[in-house]
Amino acid sequence: MLFLALSCTCVRAQSLDSLKAELRRENPELRALQLDYEAAMKIGGQLDQLPDLEIGGGVFILPVETRTGPQQFRVGATQMLPWPGKLAAMAGVADARARPLLEKVAARQLLLIFQLEKAYFSLAGLEARREVLEESLALYTSLDRLALSRVEAGKGSSVDVYRIQLQRQQVERELAEFRHLAQQEMVIINELLNRPADTQVVALLDVEDRVAETLDFAPDLANDDPDLSNHPGLRIYKVQQEANRAAIELTKLDQRPDFGVGVDYIATGRRDDADPLRNGRDVILPRAMVTIPLSKGKFSAKRQEEEVRILALDARRESSENEFRAEIRRALNAIDNAANELYYLREQSQVIDATISIARSEFTNGKRAFDELLRLENQLIGYRTKTVLAQTIILTQRAVIDRYLINQ
Repeated sequence: MLFLALSCTCVRAQSLDSLKAELRRENPELRALQLDYEAAMKIGGQLDQLPDLEIGGGVFILPVETRTGPQQFRVGATQMLPWPGKLAAMAGVADARARPLLEKVAARQLLLIFQLEKAYFSLAGLEARREVLEESLALYTSLDRLALSRVEAGKGSSVDVYRIQLQRQQVERELAEFRHLAQQEMVIINELLNRPADTQVVALLDVEDRVAETLDFAPDLANDDPDLSNHPGLRIYKVQQEANRAAIELTKLDQRPDFGVGVDYIATGRRDDADPLRNGRDVILPRAMVTIPLSKGKFSAKRQEEEVRILALDARRESSENEFRAEIRRALNAIDNAANELYYLREQSQVIDATISIARSEFTNGKRAFDELLRLENQLIGYRTKTVLAQTIILTQRAVIDRYLINQ
C-alpha cells in the first residue's frame, strides 16, 4: 500500500493548456535563451560611457635642462571625447543586435510547444487504441463463450477456441507494447517540462471534440491566405535589419573626428648655478587633440556590407515564409486525407457492426463458419484502430498549423 501511495504521487493528469504553461515556466532551454537575451541587453550600458581616463607619468633619468631649471618628472591625464551622439549610437546598435535573441526565444518556444503537443496527442492516441484493444478482448471473450457452447453442443471444434486464445494473447502483447510506447511519449513530455522522466502523464483530451473542431477549422484556412507576419521566425529578420540600419547610422558617426583634452604637470628643479626669474617653477601644460579618420574607403565598405546583409535577410525571410506556407499546406492536405479516411472508416464500421450481429446469430445456429465470424471481428477491430490513427494524424497536423499561426 505504501508503494502504491508513493507511485500515485508521480502520476499527473494535466490538460494540454496546463502543460504548455508549465513548459513556458520550467523549460531550461527557454530560460537559458531568455538569460542570453538579458545578458546581451546589458552590452549597451557598457558602450554609452566615455572612454577611460588615461593617466601617465615619467621620470627624467637625464633631466632636460631649461632656463628655469632641470625637468625632474612628468604626470599627465588625457580624456577622449567621441563625436556627440556616437556613444548613444553604439549603445543603440548593441541593443538592436540583442533584440533578435528575444524573437529566437519566441520561435524556440513555439517549436517546443509543438513537440509537446505532438507527444501529448500521440499519448492520447495510444490511450484510445488501448481502449479499442480492451474492447476487443471483451469481444473475444464473448466469442470464446460462443465457441465453447458450440463445442459443448458437439457442433464446433476446439481449434476455434484455441484460435481465439491466440488472438487474445496477441492483443495482450500489443497492449504491453502500447504501455512501452506511452512511456516513451511521457519521457519526451517530462524532458520538455524539466521534471523526473518516470513521472506518469495522463492525457486529458476529448479526441472527438478536438478532431471535430479541427475539421471545422481546416476548410476556412484552406480557402484563406493566412497572415504570417507576426510569427517570430519571420519577425526576427525585420529586427535584424533594424540592427543593420543602426550600424549604418553608426558608420556615419564613425567618420566624424573624435576629440581629446588633457593636462600635463612637469616638476622642475631649481638651478644652482644661476637665479633666473621664476627659478624652479613647475610647468602645467593643457593639451587638446583631434582624431581625424583619413581613410574613407573602410566606412563605405562597411555601409555596403550592411546594405547587402539587409537584402540577404529579405531573401531569407521570403524563403522562410514560403517554407511555413508549404508546411501549412502539407498539413491541410494530410488533414483532408485523414478526414476522408475517417468518414470511410465510420461508415464501414457501422456496416460491419450490423454484419457481425447477424453473423453471431448465424454462427450460434450453425449457419456460418467460425473463420468468417473471426475475420469480421478482426476487421472491426482494425477499422477502429485505423480510426484512432486517423484522429491522431488530424490532431498532430493541427499542431503543425498552430506552430505557424499566431493569434489566429
